[in-house]
Amino acid sequence: MRALRRLDDPDREHVPQRPSWTCRDCHDDWPCRTARTQLPAQFRLDPLALFVYLGICLYEATEDLYKLHPNPGPDPAALHARFLGWVPERRLVVGALARRFAAGYPTRPPPGTEAAGPTGSTEP
Repeated sequence: MRALRRLDDPDREHVPQRPSWTCRDCHDDWPCRTARTQLPAQFRLDPLALFVYLGICLYEATEDLYKLHPNPGPDPAALHARFLGWVPERRLVVGALARRFAAGYPTRPPPGTEAAGPTGSTEP
């Protein structure tokens, strides 16, 4: 007989259930509170990948939710806040840069490889 897990168990999978985009575990709108805690930890070394992942989820959720409720359709601002607005981007990026620096990865491009300015020149 399997033991029952607690609702706040961090090992539970809080993943989206499509097409409703609710959490398979707790049935709240996804990303639920637990997913919002777990996702930054999962993407801690590459916060850009978290933004890409959530952007793809936003796109797919918009499509699915529009099919479920075409009139008036999902609110774009509410979906943006739900999928991307909660991400602490500054803290994630600064933390990832610190971890990369500690691991020996460069945090800035090598000298002479800076991106060209608007005129195509690297001169100031």
